Amino acid sequence: MNKLLDKINAAMGKVKAELVLKDAFIINVFTQTIEKKDVAINDDVIVGIGKYEGNQEIDCKGLFVAPGFIDSHVHIESSMVTPEIFSDLVIKKGVTTIVADPHEIANVLGEKGIEFMLENSKKGDIDTFFMLPSCVPAVDFEDNGAVLEADNLEKFINHPKVLGLGEVMDVNSVTSGNKNMLKKILMANNQNKSIDGHCPKINEKELNAYLCANVKTDHECTNYEEALQKVANGMYVMLREGSAARDLKKLLPAVNDKNYGRFIFCTDDRHIEDLVDEGSIDNCIRIAIDEGMDPVKAYTIASFNAANCYGLKDRGAISPGMKADLVIFEDIKKLKIKNVIKNGKIYKDNHIYEDIFIKPSVNVDCIKEDLFHIEAKGKFVNVIKVHPGLLVTKKEKREVKVNRGLVQCVEGKGEIVNKIAVIERHKNTGKHCVGFIEGLGLKKAAIAQTIAHDSHNIIVLGDNDKDMEIAVNNIIHNNGGIAFVSQGKLLECLELPIGGLMTSQNPGLVMDKITKLNLLAVKFGIKKEVDPFLTLAFMALPVIPDIKITSRGLFDYSKFDFIDLFTDV
Repeated sequence: MNKLLDKINAAMGKVKAELVLKDAFIINVFTQTIEKKDVAINDDVIVGIGKYEGNQEIDCKGLFVAPGFIDSHVHIESSMVTPEIFSDLVIKKGVTTIVADPHEIANVLGEKGIEFMLENSKKGDIDTFFMLPSCVPAVDFEDNGAVLEADNLEKFINHPKVLGLGEVMDVNSVTSGNKNMLKKILMANNQNKSIDGHCPKINEKELNAYLCANVKTDHECTNYEEALQKVANGMYVMLREGSAARDLKKLLPAVNDKNYGRFIFCTDDRHIEDLVDEGSIDNCIRIAIDEGMDPVKAYTIASFNAANCYGLKDRGAISPGMKADLVIFEDIKKLKIKNVIKNGKIYKDNHIYEDIFIKPSVNVDCIKEDLFHIEAKGKFVNVIKVHPGLLVTKKEKREVKVNRGLVQCVEGKGEIVNKIAVIERHKNTGKHCVGFIEGLGLKKAAIAQTIAHDSHNIIVLGDNDKDMEIAVNNIIHNNGGIAFVSQGKLLECLELPIGGLMTSQNPGLVMDKITKLNLLAVKFGIKKEVDPFLTLAFMALPVIPDIKITSRGLFDYSKFDFIDLFTDV
């Protein structure tokens, strides 16, 4: 009662507030206006908007104040650092709340992976909420490290940091009434929790069925017409700007004065170097404004809309009684951040990171280069065609050159065709598949990594079998990570011992490694506009069109079935 009375007295101006932001240009998400007023804060709550005095005051003359930004859908693991470190990276970018889906680590470590994310996130400065992974594995024919059914997830559903069920990417399991999936959906619905979607190129009746299951968001719109269709049917559409999938600009034409309340920003998968160099949700805001969006709407989408979507009623606006999560910045268009206030306190960068040790997760024997030899069974092969900035690929038919019964190379149409392979690494089953990919352009080198959505088996890209062998064996030896090899020599590697996905190393060291890896990628032919490591990771995800590769073979999304490498069609 005393705390409440203190807040009321401060709101009434009977006593000084603990902290006051003086003469700020305040983003009002309710009226879509900018107001010049003071913001009074007591403890972790905004107590007044108007004219106030404080025990501590910050002169905000000429500065803007917005509600703390919310990343509505993010896989922390894609940053390659722990939730604790991730928190420290994004709060500097004005992000004070995230909604994370830990399905990457869950595909490797199952329930223990979720428990690790929940516990480690407590050490961070931001509020990290979670959506429980709905598709572990992504589809029932995948070779991952764990299986999570409704019974496994039940223990987490009422955790205070769990908001609901994560992206239901197996749309077919919903539309066909798969009992295991329906149990997970009912688990969330019975607790009035949110359900995230993942439904690219869904047709009208499928969308209706999806919505009947109470799936309310989607981050996989392929164009703005698709976004408009989903919004018109009551979904929240996430405007995604990740590292590999950069969809924001092409979806912005769908946003207008009547429907902007149904759009939210997300990053989904974002590498550490992009977080540091370009930003997070702050980057989404800048892009939207540059493309012509009204700035106040951009800041509203970044905060208030996301809070409404997930029922976070205590944040997302600058209003008395709301959580004091605020961003103070110069220049409403360029968003130059001066200070971030979290829970009523000015954020100070003084974090100390602890080393984390976790059980090894790479359970596979070292390989030999003949694993990548392909017996010639025809003149033509199906090739994965990559386009920069897109996760969607195309199936192309290319002619092969044969030497002594083996495929020597594949003839690309003006582009290099590399080999690509996926090797099961969780249970040492020996399952693997070797195929071809066009559009990356790697020359005289190989890249191997244990980041391969969503099952996170070993994926390797190269133009020669020996370098591919050395790269794979390096990450087996290191218990996960990324390795870059050329002409038989390891040029750089990043160890990711936490599930083969993350490290607890200082982010500065991780940045140095990633910078060197990116420079090597460009030096050896990868296109500058391509994020090689994140793009490579998505080549193993069969729930995104049109063709991908898993440890069991090439998968055609349109047929939703495996296809042969060789084709005469």
